[in-house]
Amino acid sequence: MGLDIISVVALICCIVIGFKKKINVGLICIAGALIFGRLSGFTDKEIISGFNSNLFITLMGVTFLFAILNINGTIELLAKRIVSFSGNKNWIIPIIVFLVGYILTAIGPGAIPMLAIIPAFAIPISIARGYHPIMLALIGEFGVFAGRMSPITPEGILVRDLLSKTEITENISYITKILVFNQTITGIVCAVFTFIFYKGYKVNIEKNHEKEKILFNKKQKISLLGSMIVVILVIFFKYNVGLISFAMGAILLCLGVAEEKKAISSIPWGVLIMISGVGTLMKLVITVGGIELVSVILSKFMNSYTVSSVMGTTAGIMSWFSSGLGVVFPTLIPTVSSIAKLVGNESLALEIASLIIIGGTFAGLSPFSTAGGLIVATAMAESKEKNIENQEEKLFKELILWSVIPIVIFVTMSLIGFYSII
Repeated sequence: MGLDIISVVALICCIVIGFKKKINVGLICIAGALIFGRLSGFTDKEIISGFNSNLFITLMGVTFLFAILNINGTIELLAKRIVSFSGNKNWIIPIIVFLVGYILTAIGPGAIPMLAIIPAFAIPISIARGYHPIMLALIGEFGVFAGRMSPITPEGILVRDLLSKTEITENISYITKILVFNQTITGIVCAVFTFIFYKGYKVNIEKNHEKEKILFNKKQKISLLGSMIVVILVIFFKYNVGLISFAMGAILLCLGVAEEKKAISSIPWGVLIMISGVGTLMKLVITVGGIELVSVILSKFMNSYTVSSVMGTTAGIMSWFSSGLGVVFPTLIPTVSSIAKLVGNESLALEIASLIIIGGTFAGLSPFSTAGGLIVATAMAESKEKNIENQEEKLFKELILWSVIPIVIFVTMSLIGFYSII
């Protein structure tokens, strides 16, 4: 049995053991990484390199900052203020959340910083207006996903650069139009499905909710100003969202807007350990060809009709445990021309590339990925603040489901020929 097969089996076993024994999956995966890594000839340094310190800092920084804003009531009050503008038109809230995610992503920063910001605002808004918190967080994230192929985002620039090195002959303007269109429509479809899935249309609003008088106190005004500065620095000045969140959190504590002990204890440490631990093992799985093995198995089902769906599914599975921008796109996009030739239809290359991007984006809601991890971290921080217990396992299972649902959606769209219409 090869290392690739063993690695995939090891990953699955660690996840199953963690859930079965109700032990943090990240802890089990770190132990699994040590055992598998040593037996496979990896050094300790190579094993530790799988620990994504950048993601850890991002998660910890963002949850730390918004823990402060949660503790002094800033986020809850801001959510009430935002939703009050919609009056009794409750249906407009999901649309607003989607558009905020889409627009703020498309104007330049890309998905990564916005994935950290959107759940922190969407979840309190959902609670204030009676929506399912995960529903509104997912709709916001789908808005972020939909806007990420803008020509001025980091991922939009990277993807076009990767495609320019393939044998795709279409001009850059046409390529951009196709990618933006497919990405946007997929995001809208996923968001609408989410709204229907959670029965968002059945949510009622209290009468005269819009007339409620909402006033911020001094600490909340300072906190609100600090969070606005963070958003501006991240979007327009390209600051790392984790680092700037840490810095602003420290400043706010110095200004006395919240208690340090409460803020630190509100950080969902278990979630951070889980995400980082799984990533540590996953790095070894990728290195020894475990994900490639899964791709080879999927490739056996390819023909000119199914190739786009299969490649999109492959990208989606990869994105459950790794970065679309850092791993999925650079790994799969360079293969699109050769795969199109393999199935006997070179004109499919751009469609295959688009499905890889969609798969590597929209399936990234696994709790082991950046988007899913941020939703879990934010929701758990909110649960801690409101003393809601036993939510972590439920959220994990829910987001695992939502890492599969988008695959079903875009595969269905692909098989009916939607991505071939322009």
